[in-house]
Amino acid sequence: MANLLNSLFQGTAPADEAAPDAPTGAATADPTGGAEGTAAELLEVPLLELNVIAEVQDTTWLTELWTDVQTAPLQFFGNLFVDLGIGLLLFGALWFFIDRWARAARDVIAKRELWDDAQKEAERGRTMVLRRYLITASAVLGALLTLGLFALRHRVPILQTLALAVRDWLLGGGLGRIISVIIVGALIYVLLRLVRKTARALTPISGQRFERQVARAATIRNVVESSARIVLITFFVLFVLAQAGANVSALLTGVGILGLAVSFGAQSLVKDVITGFFILAEDQFGVGDVVTIGNFSGAVESVNLRITTLRSLDGQVHVIPNGQIDKVTVASKDWSRAVVDVEVSYRSDLDRALEVITDEAEKLTEALGWSWRVVGLPEVTGVEALGASGVVIRVLFRTLPKEQWGVSREFRRRIKNRLEREGIEIPYPHVTLYWGEGQKPALGGGPEARAEHAPREREHS
Repeated sequence: MANLLNSLFQGTAPADEAAPDAPTGAATADPTGGAEGTAAELLEVPLLELNVIAEVQDTTWLTELWTDVQTAPLQFFGNLFVDLGIGLLLFGALWFFIDRWARAARDVIAKRELWDDAQKEAERGRTMVLRRYLITASAVLGALLTLGLFALRHRVPILQTLALAVRDWLLGGGLGRIISVIIVGALIYVLLRLVRKTARALTPISGQRFERQVARAATIRNVVESSARIVLITFFVLFVLAQAGANVSALLTGVGILGLAVSFGAQSLVKDVITGFFILAEDQFGVGDVVTIGNFSGAVESVNLRITTLRSLDGQVHVIPNGQIDKVTVASKDWSRAVVDVEVSYRSDLDRALEVITDEAEKLTEALGWSWRVVGLPEVTGVEALGASGVVIRVLFRTLPKEQWGVSREFRRRIKNRLEREGIEIPYPHVTLYWGEGQKPALGGGPEARAEHAPREREHS
């Protein structure tokens, strides 16, 4: 094998020397036209391409490489291991930071209060896929570094040119730009962590008991974190482009014009987002509340920056854009009130009826299973109205949010049974007919009345 390589290398070098008309010699010709009949003039190939072709066809470096292997194998392999070590060191350092980032990302996912297990698992899967891609990119960078060092050490054509260009760029200010990008990236990372911790401190989530407070706090937290992330990452991208020599001012001008055009076409979307943000920030209503928005009533199932979702009592779902919400009636804000009207007949003892109703209302507030629903003592306001069939007495209960309907139903059941036991009549609609003179029928349906109707009955039969 060694003899074969020796014969190969020894045969290629004289061939290059004995071929003055080869592209190698043509590459040294004056590209401006000083030597007539050169390859550059005949083929009209740019000088750069001719140099590349000459470097590809030049195999002198292979001869020198094989000579180094034969004459100083320990030094050759020692330098090779050094190059490999530097590449592996870069790869290991990048792997360490990528792994630290992946661990931190998994910890953040595990602390998401409103995510279920499926969402957390899917997000962890995406994080692991991104980790694999970053590790692969780190391996490629390490291999390129090793290859570049090898090319510089052994003067490999093309690769040596690229490596020298990279080295010159780094020494000419590129290294400083890279260090600046790393420092700015580290500062942005610290700022993002600070924003995340501040948002968590300002919007604490103490548990899952109050679903509305949990959803509101988590939504506001996500809005703050997402906004800060977008602003800081955009600034970082622009900084990187500026360090790479891009015209950032022209880019910003184009983005501004594009944003203006989008804003005209998405006015309703912007209005929805702004209104949704103030709904959440001011805690106007939230998940679990019972509200009336326009012609729709129901329990709020979800509130985000764009839409509000209601579910009515019959199960229908109403999706309302936040920009269309101008008035909201909330039936479960902080506390609620049960209003129960009890009607007794005009023949009943009104004072006695008031005493019975007040006593039964107080018993409800002390009953097992109902005392925690009522806040404070009930209030019997007295006679509310004189109705067509009886006297209306109003009772007020202050309850916890969304408990007013259950308290009202339970009190109606109890007061109906209590009034029957106390002998207090509950009125019902009835009609009294007054007949004219000579037309009043016989009362009780006696023999005269039956005799009067008997002929007509026989006629119809």
